[in-house]
Amino acid sequence: MVMLVGAILYHAPSVPAEPWQPPIVPAPEPFTLNSYDVIDAVWMLRRVRFLQRWDGQTRPETIVVRTAESVWVGYDPDAYEGHRNRYDIVLNGESIEWDLLYIEYANDMVNLRLLYTYRNQQPPPDLPYRLRWP
Repeated sequence: MVMLVGAILYHAPSVPAEPWQPPIVPAPEPFTLNSYDVIDAVWMLRRVRFLQRWDGQTRPETIVVRTAESVWVGYDPDAYEGHRNRYDIVLNGESIEWDLLYIEYANDMVNLRLLYTYRNQQPPPDLPYRLRWP
């Protein structure tokens, strides 16, 4: 029986092996999170308590996190299963500014949106990932 399997495999046509490349998909616009990530983000904001808001022009402004809550913003039927319910964060009573807020992460100030952009999503092209000012 072993010889039969070997003979079948030997005569099977060969297919060139190409590495699988995952698709690069755009990040949701406006930027939102799935239920798993929004829970993580809200608790991270509550623990950290301070953010930096930076528009790229002026010096960063410190934002004190008084309240952070998740809010359901809709259902995306085109998203992967388990990611279809979409949420945003209300920070201190206002919708969060994903592109302008930076959080201390791994001894650096990193853009909050960067932390929640999946590895198969195309990030915004002009978004500075680390806090750098003149």
